[in-house]
Amino acid sequence: MRIAVICGGPSAERGISLNSARSVMDHLTPLGWEIVPFYCDMQKNFYRLSPSQLYSNTPSDFDYKLAHAAKPLTPDEFIKECKTADIVFPAIHGAFGEDGELQELLEKHKIPFVGSPSKACHLMFDKSRANSHLAQHGFDTLPHCVVNAGESDTEIKKKLAAFLAENQIKKAVVKPTNGGSSLGVATAKNAVEATQKARQIFDQKRGDGAMVEPFCEGQEFTVLVLENPQGKPVALIPTEIELSGDDAIFGYRHKYLPTCHVAYHCPPRFSDAIIKGIQESAEALFTFFGMRDFARLDGWLMKDGRVVFSDFNPISGMEQNSHLFIQGARLGFTHGEILRYIVTRAAQRAKLNPQEKPPTKQRDAQQVRVLFGGKTAERQVSLMSGTNVWLKLLHSPTVAPVPYIWALDGAVWQLPYGYTLNHTCEEILFHCAEATAITARLNVLVPPLRQHLGLPPLPANADLMPRRISIDEFCAEAQKENAFIFLGLHGGEGEDGTMQAKLDGYGIAYNGAGPVSSRLCMDKDETGKVIRALNDPLLTSAPKISFSLAKLPQWDEACKTLGSNDLLIKPKADGCSAGVVRLQSADELAVYLKALVAHEPVLLPGKIKHMHHAVELPQKIDELLLEPFIVTDDIHVEDRELVYRQNTGWVELTVGVTEQSGSYHSLTPSITVAQDAVLSLEEKFQGGTGINMTPPPESIVKPEQIALIKQKIEIAAKALGIEGYSRIDIFFNVKTNQTIIIEANTLPALTASTVIFHQALAEQPPMIPRVFLEKLVALGLERKSHKQLSKSYKKAN
Repeated sequence: MRIAVICGGPSAERGISLNSARSVMDHLTPLGWEIVPFYCDMQKNFYRLSPSQLYSNTPSDFDYKLAHAAKPLTPDEFIKECKTADIVFPAIHGAFGEDGELQELLEKHKIPFVGSPSKACHLMFDKSRANSHLAQHGFDTLPHCVVNAGESDTEIKKKLAAFLAENQIKKAVVKPTNGGSSLGVATAKNAVEATQKARQIFDQKRGDGAMVEPFCEGQEFTVLVLENPQGKPVALIPTEIELSGDDAIFGYRHKYLPTCHVAYHCPPRFSDAIIKGIQESAEALFTFFGMRDFARLDGWLMKDGRVVFSDFNPISGMEQNSHLFIQGARLGFTHGEILRYIVTRAAQRAKLNPQEKPPTKQRDAQQVRVLFGGKTAERQVSLMSGTNVWLKLLHSPTVAPVPYIWALDGAVWQLPYGYTLNHTCEEILFHCAEATAITARLNVLVPPLRQHLGLPPLPANADLMPRRISIDEFCAEAQKENAFIFLGLHGGEGEDGTMQAKLDGYGIAYNGAGPVSSRLCMDKDETGKVIRALNDPLLTSAPKISFSLAKLPQWDEACKTLGSNDLLIKPKADGCSAGVVRLQSADELAVYLKALVAHEPVLLPGKIKHMHHAVELPQKIDELLLEPFIVTDDIHVEDRELVYRQNTGWVELTVGVTEQSGSYHSLTPSITVAQDAVLSLEEKFQGGTGINMTPPPESIVKPEQIALIKQKIEIAAKALGIEGYSRIDIFFNVKTNQTIIIEANTLPALTASTVIFHQALAEQPPMIPRVFLEKLVALGLERKSHKQLSKSYKKAN
């Protein structure tokens, strides 16, 4: 089976599209099927990608690199390439991919593809058109009003005032008529606000039309529908979406970055009768629109009991914990199985009979316990890392991974497949606590769905219940089965040497550095002292002031000591951008400290001049650091062209490094570009956000400077006693060749989009993410072996 996967596209959702395509690659390749990826840029030019290219970088990187280093396919060449595949899998979200244009192109050339036909996509994609079509045929809908970019603000305001008054709407939702991922969606309390929000949609080029409708007071849900082998729609168990806040909108950040402001409930907290009603309505709409294979439908359970559908997604997102996979897992599907089910249905329609050659685990496969969670502000990123590691290693023939979460109360839960896909650590732990009730509901809801999908009943011994143990029981069990512990933890006791010391005590192998180096690198002040002690004029660390909340520094004195009135504040022992903020006055320092003392979970944008995104705050902090804020050169991609304006000469880079038997090897550096003063969580870990270029363009950092950076990174890693691997963040001055070490991460993030995977792909030969993770396991096993040999030698002598 040869599948052409098409990703990218002209919409702002193209970053999510890349992650969807990666999921298809990750989970269908192990079946022995060949995945051939294609990328569509903003101008709808197509490029053939290698698998390594698909795994590497974000849309800005793609657009820049492909425009300069690859030749686009002509329309005829693209069609010819598609015809060499058995079937095409469109994975473009938003315009071109879901509006029917791509599907119409494939239909014209009689190329079979996965998903709904062009006519259905065209009808569903425009929210106003779909809503009007439903209303004409007797379906429940919300009243709506459409305004266009060509209308003046006065005309729009007058039109909306009449609409809001006629429908007695006190709070409205304004959204683009075309588009998904909740981009551009906002709330408004009157016609003036609604006009402003509509104009923002037009100014941000999110479309020429804006749709205004009532803000729903009901409960939001989303439901996947699959087409069974007989061509009948089968709606899965819906997911209820719970948002905190009166004006909460299920926005882009809520969807794609774990946050405690949103919770998913699958099964939903609805009665079985309501769930059945939602499923029947979704199946009717699937047939009504002429959908095929799979689709995701979003809707509301209104306070009066009505079910209203508001959005229709011909191509559901396929990120690692997307609704497709969450709802599929409730039925017993793995990621690979539900994708195979969807593709097989499309292949059946094309009269294809795909054969599979799934790999088998080796009998002596290394048992790996993947541990994530913990008590830190970084626990959600830890969940993303741990889930990605577990999913990647599931396809390894040499490794057998099992997911575990470290709870806030110190306990450890062994997780069933489906529980691991929940949106946040809090959701997972809630499901663990309610597992008996959830399993009882699933035992009622799942059997008829599996029957309708043509699947056999789940085996009686299916692992549906989580298991709670203490951390010492977790270690003792691992010791007994000679398991490897893959630490997906970030910050706190998971990265400061505490967990590493415990595992060493049990004689358990694990990834990353041991307790001494972990403790040193967690403390940014001590890290800086070690680097400065090298007395290397080209390798240093910024001066720092360390202080506790009990003894606060005076702003003027701090500025004088550090030689700057522009400072950066950060936790002394935390990472992942938690609590890292640029400050320029005593008043801003006071605002920051007040939020910290009040244990506010987030510092909201607008309170500090250079902070335009919410910053997660650590909930427990003893010491903080102040250091000079380093102004970097202006680097961004604009209209597929790299814009570089040199100022101070400083650029921010991040560099992975590996260690084996005391020998250090630096990976290729990545240049990182922040939209604001400090890299946000989104830019570090959320697919399709931010810019990370590996390697940096030669117009910014010359090849000989890359070689120098690698040399300095290896020196720094050795001085810090790094073991296994690490990621070191630096500033490099392209004028003076000086390197400033920001911090060393002994357990760097391993989320699907993180740069260390891009750097591994830049190695020769390239290491795909799964192979790189297997290497980290091998390095950890080797460290344990060396420690044991060293211990035996010392005992013998």
